[in-house]
Amino acid sequence: MAGTVFVRCGPARREPDARPGGAEAATLVWGHFRGDTNCYPWSRPVGNWKDAHLYTPQRLFGEFGSSPNALTHEPFLERARLQREQERDGSARLALGAYVVARLVDKLLVLESDDELLEGFRWQLEAVRRHVNELPADAPETAHLTGVVAAVPAEGKPTSSLWKSLTAYAYFLEHEGRLEESLELLTLAARSQGPMTPPVDFAAYALFAGRLNRLLARWEAASTCYSAAEEAGDNIGDAVARLRGRLGQGAVARGRGNLPLARATAENVVREASELKLAHVQAIAYGDLGAVYGLQGLRLEALEAQYQAFRFSPDPQQGMHALGDVAYGLREIGAMEASRIAFMIVAHSSASVRVRANAELELMDLESTFGNRVAFERRRSGAEQYRNRMSPSMSVDYYYKLGIGLSRFGQVARAQEALRAGLTVAETHRLNAWYFKVEQALKELTERPEHQLVDQPDSALSEAPAIRQMEAELREYAAATVP
Repeated sequence: MAGTVFVRCGPARREPDARPGGAEAATLVWGHFRGDTNCYPWSRPVGNWKDAHLYTPQRLFGEFGSSPNALTHEPFLERARLQREQERDGSARLALGAYVVARLVDKLLVLESDDELLEGFRWQLEAVRRHVNELPADAPETAHLTGVVAAVPAEGKPTSSLWKSLTAYAYFLEHEGRLEESLELLTLAARSQGPMTPPVDFAAYALFAGRLNRLLARWEAASTCYSAAEEAGDNIGDAVARLRGRLGQGAVARGRGNLPLARATAENVVREASELKLAHVQAIAYGDLGAVYGLQGLRLEALEAQYQAFRFSPDPQQGMHALGDVAYGLREIGAMEASRIAFMIVAHSSASVRVRANAELELMDLESTFGNRVAFERRRSGAEQYRNRMSPSMSVDYYYKLGIGLSRFGQVARAQEALRAGLTVAETHRLNAWYFKVEQALKELTERPEHQLVDQPDSALSEAPAIRQMEAELREYAAATVP
């Protein structure tokens, strides 16, 4: 039946120190997942549903096996195995918890109306609940698993709370870098919602799945998902979904090395999104354009595009992520003061812990480059507050930048101690690239204690009018936002 759907989206974020998970996270993430982190107060005609058969989970994820006893969800078992090998029992238990929860949802989706089968399912549900209740209580993942299990009905069909909780969990796993696992949960969410998924939700699933597949370099699957999102957006008059699907196709082209096509796609979307005044899409398109420019060696153009992505982003999280990219780019061309200002803005923002921690690490390095010992120690103290929340690779980066900084201030013994600590973390977690980088720095410092370990970048681009204007605007922004 023809009609109009009014979609209200809101910022899908929480305060940085809040613990994500459960039903609350499902509600917050769903607004982000379904379309945008900005509000678009227009109404979308959905048509007459004659093409409802197009909006099925099978179109995005393929056909599903009918047997709940087949071996599935291997990424969770693989994580559990690796965590056991590294003697991280709590993390291994969380992975196994995710596995049994996913299997429980599998069982629900093929459950038949039979008293004996329902009794067996309820027994399995109670067993999974007990297992989840015994997981580390302070882990954010435990909250997500608890939310999913709470949304599993003891009998009957899945409800909206289930697929929203599964989507929130998938979003969390993506944020943690567990892309295979995120795709597993997203598939379960789509299956839970069923074959008659509303087009607007289908487009959101397609964009999410397209991004995960693209990050996993599964180009064909990603292209299929993005194409489906663009088509669904076009069918229901949703310009955001249509343009984001097209941008996804451009990102796939970039990943495959077709830079001319990727560039043309991003430039076209920038123009159309500008005409439609879709700031969020403009921000994404400028970010994609900056990535293409960077691969083409157009460093100034890349920086300008990334800066536009920051300026147009209506969402603080996305904006600070874009500004972090700008800060890295500024440093690469030798615009050190502008880079420092940009990283300072990010460090004092409400961005995610990972983004703020990275900014503090870069500020540590920059202040030691400037020779400012007091500012270096202040930034070191700022980074220390994130130490217990740093990933292994970020921990190595911390020790590396600490060692580099101490060496610049002539504290060779302490610098060597920091670099050795980083080497230990890299070896423990098999971070080979980091291991060789830290090992080389330690070798140079041991052989030539007076040697400057990292040379400062130098480029004429740092004096370009566009960069000087960027620095002036960032300085003004920092004066208004940084305490």
